[in-house]
Amino acid sequence: MTTAPATEPKAHTRRKPTRKNAIVLAAAEHAFVEYGYAGTSVDEIAERAGVSKRTVYSNFETKEALYNEVVKKICTEVVPHEIDPKLLNHEPEKTLLRVSIAFLEALYQPRQVAFYQTVVADSRQFPDAGKMVFDGPITRTQLVFDHYFRKQAQRGVMEFSNIDLAAAQFVAILKTNLHMCLMLSQPALISHRELEEIARSSIHVFLYGAIKRIGGRTQAPPKKRTP
Repeated sequence: MTTAPATEPKAHTRRKPTRKNAIVLAAAEHAFVEYGYAGTSVDEIAERAGVSKRTVYSNFETKEALYNEVVKKICTEVVPHEIDPKLLNHEPEKTLLRVSIAFLEALYQPRQVAFYQTVVADSRQFPDAGKMVFDGPITRTQLVFDHYFRKQAQRGVMEFSNIDLAAAQFVAILKTNLHMCLMLSQPALISHRELEEIARSSIHVFLYGAIKRIGGRTQAPPKKRTP
């Protein structure tokens, strides 16, 4: 009696993740930007995504978890890439200029501005929403510059009176008052040329200061003549 050869069990192929996760995330992003964390319900997100509320929760456990994913997504769009260690030997002014222009162009995209506005409005009632953004794109952006400044200080290229504040101070100088103009929905000129000038001027002040020096010494202001 011959026995039929044993058939090999079918390999269990891993199912590819559905597009619903991305669809829900995109819908949530638009809703959060438009209505904020407090004004957005899971029902609203589900309706925008064209899925059931159950589907939303099957991809994201809570509204807070979904909001956190939106913050992460927006964070990747605005936070600069780590500065290449190979650029440590380049002139700091040129290196910072390239990174700063890219950062400002990303930061001042209309969608980014609208999202920051909603976060500020939400943060009084929901401080955790503000914390997610502060710990996300704001802190991570500062860390990119912080790492660069610390490496340059270790090499003796730069010197700081308080290096722990340097990155935050640099980013604050870069934003000028343009950031507040946009946060308060005031008209402002935004172009590559304008942002390049802002970055160049801010870097110059940060690296070299504003006091005129002669031979390494601060120049004293001219004495007033007495009549």
